[in-house]
Amino acid sequence: MSSYKFNEPVARPTFGPLPEGDYGFSVTLCDEPYEKNEHWILPVKLAMIPDGTPVFANPWSGLTKGGEERDGIAEFLVCVNRAPKVGAEPDWKKVVGARGRCRLKQEKAEMGALKGQMVNKVAWFHVPKQVGPTTEQRSKSHSQEELNQARREAEKEAGNLDVEPDDIPF
Repeated sequence: MSSYKFNEPVARPTFGPLPEGDYGFSVTLCDEPYEKNEHWILPVKLAMIPDGTPVFANPWSGLTKGGEERDGIAEFLVCVNRAPKVGAEPDWKKVVGARGRCRLKQEKAEMGALKGQMVNKVAWFHVPKQVGPTTEQRSKSHSQEELNQARREAEKEAGNLDVEPDDIPF
């Protein structure tokens, strides 16, 4: 019999923002983007893994104050593996339930019911590592003659398998 004795689990805080850092999430709500002040804004609600703490995010697309093009909506879609082909419209309904990883930070809310309180905000969405060749890399291709030569060499090597082994241990 073990000597383990049950104790009350350590209470987790049920209110307030999560500590800053990287978190996995699941998308629980994703509306279609809307346009405001020459920016496209995508309202999403995320459930942080593992405890489901809700965090709202509004990735946007448009020009920054410095005049540079920015597309946070595309970064979000790549993060949750729901990016369509270039030039195609995403299927917004399929975004709900998708999972990804983001960096959370804390800041004071500037408006709404939580004005003046510390809240979580998504600093950025992590882009998954790409597996396989990228657009900069070309996959190696071999000519038909090279494939035939390799096949002949493999058949030649395999031809020596007819010999019975004489070192069988039984």
